[in-house]
Amino acid sequence: MSSRLLQVASHQIGSIRFGNRPIPGQGRVADAIGKFAGWIGGGCSQGSPLPGVQFETDMEDRIQRQMWAVLYEPHVRECFRALLKPGDVYIDVGAHIGFHSVFASHRVGKEGRIFAFEADPINFKRLRKNLLQFPSAQAINAAVWDQTGSLTFQRSCTKSESGWGSVSAVRDFQTGEHVEVSSLALDEWFRDSKLERWDAMKLDAEGSELAVLRGAKASLDKFRPSIVIEVNTVVLESGGVSPSEVAQFLLVHNYDLFRLEYRRLTSWVNTNKVEFCDVLCTPRERAQEILDRLAMEGFDRVR
Repeated sequence: MSSRLLQVASHQIGSIRFGNRPIPGQGRVADAIGKFAGWIGGGCSQGSPLPGVQFETDMEDRIQRQMWAVLYEPHVRECFRALLKPGDVYIDVGAHIGFHSVFASHRVGKEGRIFAFEADPINFKRLRKNLLQFPSAQAINAAVWDQTGSLTFQRSCTKSESGWGSVSAVRDFQTGEHVEVSSLALDEWFRDSKLERWDAMKLDAEGSELAVLRGAKASLDKFRPSIVIEVNTVVLESGGVSPSEVAQFLLVHNYDLFRLEYRRLTSWVNTNKVEFCDVLCTPRERAQEILDRLAMEGFDRVR
């Protein structure tokens, strides 16, 4: 059986839902198919998440098997599919190997721009390779932070979890490989880039989220992008930050906050009563327009 057929089978099994909920256990079945595909393919596999698009993954890695099966973060993918338009500028902070950047590149087209930032040098190599097929996309090997310079980055010490690396200033288990990486603040980067628009950002930086936002506050006020941000309380608190601090920063900058689930939005109010979630942050002056667009794409709004 070919890897492509196994990918289709895994995606079909893993994407079955009752309403907005997956069937219990289907993710494990899809993951098992991915492990088998990796075994017959020698560890790596070329998937095809979109027609005519090639996407290379390490099948020994749990997250990359989810990406190969097109099961990784479907709520985030569907949100950006609704938000992004041809010609948009999208920034992916913590791009990993480029799963969301690939979908965004396909969505914004040749007229748009994609900038994918990844600090881990090994993940970055695959990110760059996966984005070469999109002339409008650029992979950047750097940690986004609140100032430009350099940082120590600790790569994940778990072979099967390539997404667990983090800036040592946030979290350092003293077990993973440590590498020096360039750091940049988005405000300074925007001044050098000469970009005239910024429409959306995915922010998943393993505890560095508040530092990223602080380094981008002038650009957030100028361009007013929509943001999907991962909030992981355990990882944030390891760096001395609480979810409520992240929320307060965004509220001060006039963003409305919604907990994002599969085709479901809930106002994010009890910010310290959450262990893990993704949050859609909409500029307050355009919140209703964005919510209406998401509603047209099948998202429910729960107050």
